[in-house]
Amino acid sequence: MLTTAPADGVAVRSPGAARAARFRRALPRPTGATLLLIVSIYLACTQNTALWAMTGLVDARALGWSELLILLTLFLILVAGTFTLAALVCVGPLYRVNVALLIVVAVAANHFMSRYGVVVDTQMIVNVTRTDAGEAGELLTADLLVRLLVFAGLPILLLWWIPLRGDRWVSGLLRRLGIAVALWAAASSVLALDYKDASLWAREHSAVRKYPNPVLPVVSAFEVALQSVSGVAEAAELAQVATRVDPRPVAGRRRIVVLVVGETARADHFSLYGYDRQTTPELENVADLLRFDDVQSCGTSTAVSVPCMFSRLDREAFDRQDARRQENLLDVLARGGVAVSWRDNNTGCQGVCARVPSEQLSKAADPRLCDGGECHDEILLAGLRERLLSQTGDQLVVLHQLGSHGPSYYRRYPNAFAAFGPVCTLDEAYRCEREALVNGYDNTIRYTDHVLADVIRTLQSLTGIADVAMLYVSDHGESLGESGLYLHGFPYALAPEAQKHVPMLAWFGASFTDALRIDRDCAARQAARPLSHDNLFDIVLGLFDVGTDAYRAAGDVLGACRSDT
Repeated sequence: MLTTAPADGVAVRSPGAARAARFRRALPRPTGATLLLIVSIYLACTQNTALWAMTGLVDARALGWSELLILLTLFLILVAGTFTLAALVCVGPLYRVNVALLIVVAVAANHFMSRYGVVVDTQMIVNVTRTDAGEAGELLTADLLVRLLVFAGLPILLLWWIPLRGDRWVSGLLRRLGIAVALWAAASSVLALDYKDASLWAREHSAVRKYPNPVLPVVSAFEVALQSVSGVAEAAELAQVATRVDPRPVAGRRRIVVLVVGETARADHFSLYGYDRQTTPELENVADLLRFDDVQSCGTSTAVSVPCMFSRLDREAFDRQDARRQENLLDVLARGGVAVSWRDNNTGCQGVCARVPSEQLSKAADPRLCDGGECHDEILLAGLRERLLSQTGDQLVVLHQLGSHGPSYYRRYPNAFAAFGPVCTLDEAYRCEREALVNGYDNTIRYTDHVLADVIRTLQSLTGIADVAMLYVSDHGESLGESGLYLHGFPYALAPEAQKHVPMLAWFGASFTDALRIDRDCAARQAARPLSHDNLFDIVLGLFDVGTDAYRAAGDVLGACRSDT
């Protein structure tokens, strides 16, 4: 009870409330700029675990003079950068709100960077915006909530409780400017004391620039927001990547291709690729299955790899905004008379299917395959045969899997495919025993093996009426605790091979091979070459014989194996 009401109606503070009020008034009253400096130092010290670990300079007792100067320089740069950012965004009536948000962002980002080894850059921010409620729920763990409560909640309570000294607008601006200049000057001065060694160290540890928190996450979020302002280009505004698109001459039977886009599958966990566990038993019994040995993904996340693999832009030139403003593979095929459709059991087609018929099946009401707001990948096969029979001309159907998406691998397959155990049933992959984590992941590959074999069986049932083929390629790989890394989305230049080397498979019905006059021995030799997602555009165009200037023969490794007679 904070107040009492005497007979005269005048409210009187309770003794405890009065003491608290006196204590609060006795506290130093920092200016807004001073409080931002305190917050910047706090975040630099406590919420940059991944950055300090990356430096290798965590034990000051074992460091020499040069290393100590580097450590001090990094600290000052981190404080200066954080303060500069805070000084720009924490202004006006929302000052305390924005400071609180900055603290929350820093704590959350530090959790994911230190626990999973990810980098919260523009690519990761895009991934977050593409994440549905189910995936987000798997990442909202008790560990994260405790961290937010302790490292964000308590400082935010203090932030609201500590009284601030009022500042005139001009004096407040000058004070912020002065502190920022002083911090950057201090960092520059310390750097100058041993610039030669510091510059050599910086070149050897260039990855450190990906970890400043919360500077990189906040700046990346602003970049993504600015990119999104332009919106999605309308079909009429699309830049054409093909000035000429000629449909395949009507001759022979119709062609049906099912393109399966995998999720988070790494090639080195397919027994087809030499893995010592039997993860692909059904595919290994498929005659004439073509395995592409060395395929590199376009990115390390779905938000990059999926639009990139369907874009005419190569990986090195790929830009998400540029890709959205021009035709993709599906658009060119549709112009070429191919009936194109997309079936999705993931978080969407990343804009690739914006102009073709599509189905979102991840929330289907099928009790056999769906539970808890998501479905197993066999939902993609429901009604597939009927869809393939519903058209009369050439047809491409894209199936987008949920595949091996983590961290909850144990949810991605029915119990019948739990071939390896025990499995980890925690959503915090970093808390799992590595063997249990790998067991769950390998079970997802075992299930993908079954789904792909079922696609082939469906196509085999149609060989009497059409030339049929299946292509499969994963969007990216996955880290399973190697070198302390989990999941995916690491910057491409720094990402391990496990996140970039993806499986790619092809199966052709006998009549399809005959119609395209493909030499199987030649195809096997071509499939052994180093390839990438960049080749998909030309390979698929070649399978449909669509005549277009967007086609590059050098990219169609199967086209090199077609005879003229």
